[in-house]
Amino acid sequence: MLAFLGEAYSAAYGLVNSMLLRLAFPAEVCLVYFLLETLLPRGGNRNSLGSYGRGACFVAASVAINTFVLAAATWLIDVEKVAPLAVLDLSPLTESEFLPVRVAGWFVAAFAIMIIGNFFYYWLHRAQHRIPWLWRFHRVHHSITEMSATSGYHHFAEDIFQFTAVTVPMAFLLGVATGPVPWLVLTIASTHAYFIHSSASINIGPFRYILGENRFHRIHHSLEERHFDRNFATLTPLWDVLFSTAYFPRADEWPKVGLSDTPEPKTIRDYLLMPFRP
Repeated sequence: MLAFLGEAYSAAYGLVNSMLLRLAFPAEVCLVYFLLETLLPRGGNRNSLGSYGRGACFVAASVAINTFVLAAATWLIDVEKVAPLAVLDLSPLTESEFLPVRVAGWFVAAFAIMIIGNFFYYWLHRAQHRIPWLWRFHRVHHSITEMSATSGYHHFAEDIFQFTAVTVPMAFLLGVATGPVPWLVLTIASTHAYFIHSSASINIGPFRYILGENRFHRIHHSLEERHFDRNFATLTPLWDVLFSTAYFPRADEWPKVGLSDTPEPKTIRDYLLMPFRP
């Protein structure tokens, strides 16, 4: 009995620590983007403080719930122990004796994992717009009318969808042996999802044809019919270009976003229950 209680305490302690760490990261990133969006607003239009407050609450709720949900999913399917059909070995780059090659290898390894994962996410994302049951959850995200890094939340079920449709297929089909990659590089790469939802005026120039930016992703959230079913990929426009769903906006193109037939949730209760309501 004491052994069981000890194991239960250790598991609970680990989950709480994991939740606190997962909450700290978006809090810090959203704060940075809040400052950028305030100082460099796109088109001079700033989001309301109310939208930031709601977004912060919804992000916190999602992280708290998903910490437990993903822990259970990982316990059921331990992807770390799955032997993939093929392996992309990038360790010769990340472990190179030449520092410039090694540094380049760090970013290549991080980008390679994300771009492969983004292929699976691209098709999940298209399914979320086509399959009514999935759209019930995804519309929570699309109902946002003041999009920012903080309010660019998904419904709390999004992580389990991505675990099922992205993490598990990658684990079985294609593994990436990165070798050692500094946490700083992985952290920078992890902030990209916040960047594409940001309303800050950030110009990455010609790199926008390689790396997804906030102007490109805003088209996906647009209220304008000509933008519907465009720009499903997030990390890179590559998959949208290959599958004929890409739309590269003009420099001055910054459409209004949201859903004409679905108001965005205003409370935690609405946010959690919205997919289950007609």
